[in-house]
Amino acid sequence: MVWIALFSVVQAEENALECGIDFDVFLQQMSRMALSQGISENTVVETITSTKYLPEVIALDRSQKAFRLSFADFSRRSVNTYRLINGKKKIIEFSDTFNQIKSNYGIPAEVITAFWAMESDFGEVQGNFHTLSALATLAFDCRRAKLFQEHFLAAIRLIDNSRLTVAATGAWAGEYGQVQMLPTDILRFGKDGDGDGQVTLNESPEDTILTAAALINHLGWNSDEPWLEEVILPKTFHWRETGFGRAKTLHEWVEMGVRPRTKNTFMSEDYNVESILLLPQGRKGPKFLAYPNFNLFLKWNDSFIYSVTTAYLATRLSGYPEYLSEQPENILNKEQMIQLQQILSELEFDVGGLDGILGAKTRQAVRSLQILLGLPADSWPTLELLTLLTN
Repeated sequence: MVWIALFSVVQAEENALECGIDFDVFLQQMSRMALSQGISENTVVETITSTKYLPEVIALDRSQKAFRLSFADFSRRSVNTYRLINGKKKIIEFSDTFNQIKSNYGIPAEVITAFWAMESDFGEVQGNFHTLSALATLAFDCRRAKLFQEHFLAAIRLIDNSRLTVAATGAWAGEYGQVQMLPTDILRFGKDGDGDGQVTLNESPEDTILTAAALINHLGWNSDEPWLEEVILPKTFHWRETGFGRAKTLHEWVEMGVRPRTKNTFMSEDYNVESILLLPQGRKGPKFLAYPNFNLFLKWNDSFIYSVTTAYLATRLSGYPEYLSEQPENILNKEQMIQLQQILSELEFDVGGLDGILGAKTRQAVRSLQILLGLPADSWPTLELLTLLTN
């Protein structure tokens, strides 16, 4: 039952093991924890003896090169012809399931399909890492031990409930199935969409679609409301008004000269609704109004570039055109970004760490510095800015 699974998750969180011990000792301790939560001994023995340490998982966890791509590069790769054509086909093929979801939750088929495409190309690319071993490796590692010990125990419970196999494979970070969900989420939101009495997220499109909808609904979807809209800005726009923490109503954006790109009216009929203006690649790149439903994309994956790209893909599946762009400067490479972060840190700006990734804190620091220097405050670090700071 779900409440038992949730109780187990809480217990796992409260009793998280110390990291840095011997891996075999760690597995023994995880075994005892699983048994104490009522998981059968046969399941525990089978899962633990099948679990190995995967050093390649740690290497991937430390690199994550996709986070260093610009929005233009990442979206160009992600919103491709294959996903657009096949996404529209999937919406038609599984229209009964999507119509049921629209009726129950008010979630458009295009939103679910965008996640389905981004996570696994509609089930074609689910990953070949042994799920138990990937989860155990990350649970053993000190960086996110508490979180992944929780997921590892949830995976053992899924196996005990015959909802996951010991041999299951998936992504390197332990996500499983066609929408790449972690075990705790599968426990809570896994749905039987095809009526066969099972939840097979690696095989069944209907199970996948309904499970994704349940998670999206839980994360706070506002029924029948928009999520992302491309807009046109005047040349005299005050760039410092963009970004998170500076939400305005549609009335206020209109007064500042913001216009919808494709139609005479905005996607939202409520001009009192608040939205934020996003410039994922600075003032020369595309401009988007992000409505409250955009928060759902960030909750699914807190990577800014991933979230904007997935939301943009959902608009493309809905029939909206490719975004406009004025050939913005490309993103700094890793070494340049670290150099910029070092300079910003020395100037007492919080960049969140010298990792070479343009995260939320680095963007905010760039914006603050641009304001101090009298530059257009679009939060986009350019080579010109870096050169100015190093000369």
